[in-house]
Amino acid sequence: MKFPEDFVNKIICGDCVKIMESIDDNSIDFILTDPPFNVGLKYKSGINDQLPPEEYYEWCKKWGVHLHRILKPRHYAVVESSDLHLIFVQKAMMDSGFAFHHYLKWYKPYCQKAFSGTVLFERVELMLLLSKGKPDVSLINRKVMYQDILQYPNRTPLMGDFNHPAARPIELYKHIILGFTKPGDIVLDCFLGSGATAIACKETGRKFVGIELSEEYCKIAQQRLEGISEPLFL
Repeated sequence: MKFPEDFVNKIICGDCVKIMESIDDNSIDFILTDPPFNVGLKYKSGINDQLPPEEYYEWCKKWGVHLHRILKPRHYAVVESSDLHLIFVQKAMMDSGFAFHHYLKWYKPYCQKAFSGTVLFERVELMLLLSKGKPDVSLINRKVMYQDILQYPNRTPLMGDFNHPAARPIELYKHIILGFTKPGDIVLDCFLGSGATAIACKETGRKFVGIELSEEYCKIAQQRLEGISEPLFL
């Protein structure tokens, strides 16, 4: 496969580490990805979501080094994580070469207590805001992204009814993408899941590279993506 012709605006099924080996250095404008949190979720890919912490760190670093390599200098990456294993994801990303800047906080006002938190009721998910080298602050759309708290329901009727344990709201991803990119930029998600990043890119006039290990999730993402005909706004 050759980048970008064989990758852009396509959902690629396979191991993200092997696929990213074929992506050119310094070719991606922005990264938005939601890797498995290592909390025991059952994914259709069969991936082990309950590794010992040290193994989880090493696994994160395997794909982290590729994310850093293919991202353009001074550009941004947003990587989601759970409270429980945040320290391992952050260390893996920084050891891969990224500079850490902020935690973006996704506030979920209608989150159900039964499915969130162990000791306290958790209404916030954290995302690592990273950059490759010194960040270029001129890349940020301050009209969209001016603070670190983003409030969106974790489930909405627009998300549809499909079998994925960690689906993300499209509006949240559109907010992030609009905040860190411009029309025509290439956004990479190496854990595409049910396709939120790809859909958000299509709806905002951005290009995407979507990688997902599970064939079933790839089919779900493709079906959802095909339901979007034109960008809703730029």
